[in-house]
Parts: sequence; structure tokens; C-alpha cells
Amino acid sequence: MEYFTANVESQTLELAILDTLSSFSNIPFIYHFENTMAADKRDLFMPGDALRDSFYKTLLEFPLLAGHLCMGTEGRGSVVVDRNNLNLPEYCESTYDVHFDELKAANYHWGLFPKDLVSVCVVTTAGADGVIKLANIHCARLRDNSGMLLFANMSHYVVDGIGFCAFISRWAEHCRQACCDGVKPVVEHRVFHFDRNIVHKALSLDRRPTSAAASDLFFVPRFAASALAWISPALRGRIMSVVASMGKPEAHMFHISKERLEALRCSLSDYVPSDIRLSDNDLIASLASMTIVNGIKSAAISSCNGGILSRLMSVCSSIFGDLFAKTENEHLTFVIADIRHRLGICDSGYTGNCVIPQLVVNSLQRMESPITPESHAHVASRVRAAVQDLDGPYISQFVDTLNRFPSSFAQPLVYTINHPEKVFITNQSRFPLYDLNFGFGTPVWVSPIPHSAINFVKVMPVHPSQTGYNIHMTTTTGAMSNILCNPSWLDLATLIF
Repeated sequence: MEYFTANVESQTLELAILDTLSSFSNIPFIYHFENTMAADKRDLFMPGDALRDSFYKTLLEFPLLAGHLCMGTEGRGSVVVDRNNLNLPEYCESTYDVHFDELKAANYHWGLFPKDLVSVCVVTTAGADGVIKLANIHCARLRDNSGMLLFANMSHYVVDGIGFCAFISRWAEHCRQACCDGVKPVVEHRVFHFDRNIVHKALSLDRRPTSAAASDLFFVPRFAASALAWISPALRGRIMSVVASMGKPEAHMFHISKERLEALRCSLSDYVPSDIRLSDNDLIASLASMTIVNGIKSAAISSCNGGILSRLMSVCSSIFGDLFAKTENEHLTFVIADIRHRLGICDSGYTGNCVIPQLVVNSLQRMESPITPESHAHVASRVRAAVQDLDGPYISQFVDTLNRFPSSFAQPLVYTINHPEKVFITNQSRFPLYDLNFGFGTPVWVSPIPHSAINFVKVMPVHPSQTGYNIHMTTTTGAMSNILCNPSWLDLATLIF
């Protein structure tokens, strides 16, 4: 730490509208490392000093993670790094009486995790001191030094998934050099960019109107959204964490093989135009969305968990009129899309937020109906069309309009409160999660934290020894009980735990 505090420079980073658009969430992962070293060297596995020193060395390349979040009105803000008043990341080390073999035998089930392994929830909230930490690390050494659980989290206020992976990979690179005997490997010089003007300069000169759904959701002013945008990030986090916990979330991990995906693609071919090639993500996003909506309908949540939410919405509606009004006949799936390649900045080293939610609109009746090849093909085709619609002129118009209505980042938060059937899909399958090597081998398993936001689906990469995708799905307990016996979903996805 002394190396970092002695060398860091005070600086201020102005955040952009794309940062606040994702700001309510965290980016947490848990890496499982197994100690496979020879018996006489097992004590050398992932030494704490090397991990800690290399972490702070990496932090010097990502100084904004030690800054204070300073938000102004309507969500505009900055990160202030003051070398005399640093907001250092949470960095914890501990030892647990759990052997790695026990985790492996339980298929890495979350139930064996130490209670305090994960120090954050999916929503960005302040710690006990009232301050939002922009990064959290917990190195949990397992019994007999048999392995390590590495919990890492970063706030979406400052990085997206690409930025997260850039930091973690760089940390591993520095540690690998420090732990190498003999000739040290060279740590390649890299430049990581945080300047939000990189996105602004990459925007297209052309503009194209945003979709009707996006215009209505983001750009029609609503008092409740403006109120959420004006309050402090800490208070907003407390409110959202309470709302998120009201639905009694339940999460499971599934595996989808490439073979089953190809079989599914073939089964839909009669209902898809010949000039359209459905991607793996189109197939998974559409089926997962339909499965969740079917599960919600079957669970009849209005009479159980939904009763609390329904009463809350009734009170809100009586206060705010139609600000929480629900469009009964439409369903929205939020497909989170990385826009770097669409803006031509993939190789720029940009680590800030560069994702936007693309909205897929379907009739609620279709989404709630029994899943057939024809209905699935229809929804998958709409996912494909929505994703293809994300070109430079569309993105530029979307960002321009967000900047004109800076409180618009809070609009989806209001929407989700009164739309229990909404679904979020994020594809993280290209994140290099299994490439991480601190000098002692790559992780054998990587997962998110046990619960995400309700109706949130993460498409995860698999270990290199496998093919396909791992799927992390969170919804309400009632809906999940129906999903676990839904033949349309289970024909494609195998339950891991």
C-alpha cells in the first residue's frame, strides 16, 4: 500500500452519462483457484504478500478506484482522487476451515461459501462508514492451503465488465512476475484510458431516431425518476437494495452445450426467414426471457411474494398518479450491449462504461403463452432485429438524448419496480475470466455472487475444458420453482446447482 500512497497523484475524472446509466449495479465475481503444487511447495501457493503488493501496484494504473464518488444534481458527477484523502478499495484476507476438495465435491455450490466472503450485494451501496467503495477484494485461503477463493467487485460507476477484466488481468500479470523464480517475465507496457471523451469523439456524425420504446422509457420525464436521480448515490443504493430484496430472489446455474444450441437452432429454422442467422445469444436471451415470464405467470405472485409489491405499487400509484403506470400489453427485455466495436474503439484501452440497454418489445400475451418453436422463433428474431439496430447513428442519438435528460438514467429503475415480468440479459461469455493466472494456474470455476437482480440472466463463459455457456439466472422463488420443471428450458439447459 505504501508504494501506491507514495506515488499516486491527485486527479479528478468527470463521469459521463453512460456511467450513471449503469451506476446502480456492481460487477462481482468469485474465482476458485486450486493448489496443485507439489507437496514440498504447497506453502508457496498464491502468497499473500505478493497478491497484496501487486494489487496496489496495479491500483496505481487504475487510480480512480481509490477515489471518492462525488455526484451533483440529476446524476452528473465525478471521481475525485485526493492523495491526502484516499478512498482505498476494501482489501481483506482471511483463512477458512473449508477444503478445496469439499468445494469441488459440491460442484462449487454457493452453500459452502464462508458467510462473509462476499461483502457487497448486486446494488452499489455504501459501507458501514457511509462511503461507497469503488472496489472490493477478499482473498480467502482454504484449509491446508488447498486453494483460494478470490472475491472481486468493482462499482459500475467507474468501469464496465471490460474495465473490470482489464484491472484483474493486470493484477495477475504483476503478481505472476513477482512470484516467478529466476528470470522475471517482462510486464508489457500498456496504457489504460479513463477519459470519457474517448466515447464522445467516437460518436457518429450521423443521427438516427431512437426506438419508440427507448424514447418512452428514457426520455418521457417522470417525477419519481427525477427524484431518484437527485438523491445521493448512497441513499439511492439503500432504496434499490430494499426493493431488490422484496422479491425473495433465488438463483441457479445452468449449462447449455453447443450441441443443444445447434439442435435448437435447427428446430426453429422453419419459422425464421432464410436471410436471418440467429446467434447463440439470440436463442438464449429469447428462451430465457420467455421461460422467466412463464414462470412468473405460473407462480401467481400477486397472491404471494407479489402481494407486498402490489400493495406498494398501489400506494405509489395513489401518490404519483400514472408515473408508475404499467403498460399491460407489452413486455420489455433489456439486452445489455457492449458498443465498443460499433464505435470502433475496441483497441483503445478504454475502461469506462461503454454499454447500453437495447430494448426488445414483445406482447406480454406472447411471452406468457406456452413456448413453441414458432413463438420462440418470433421472439428470437425480434432480439436479433433489436441488436442489429444498434449502429453508430442510433447510438449517437441515444447518447445525445441521454445528455439532454441527465436524470433519464433513473427511468429504468422506476420502470422495473412496477414491471415484475421485465427481464435483463447480459452476455459475459467473452470475458477472459478463465485466463486469470497469478502464477499458480488458472481458476477451475468462476461464478457471480449467489444472487443478482430479480429476472437478471448472465450468459457466462465455461472452463476451457468445456464448450457452450454457463447461465446464471435469478428470479423470484415462486417463478424459479416453475422454471426448474419447465421442459422447454430444461431441454436446452442442464442444472448445475
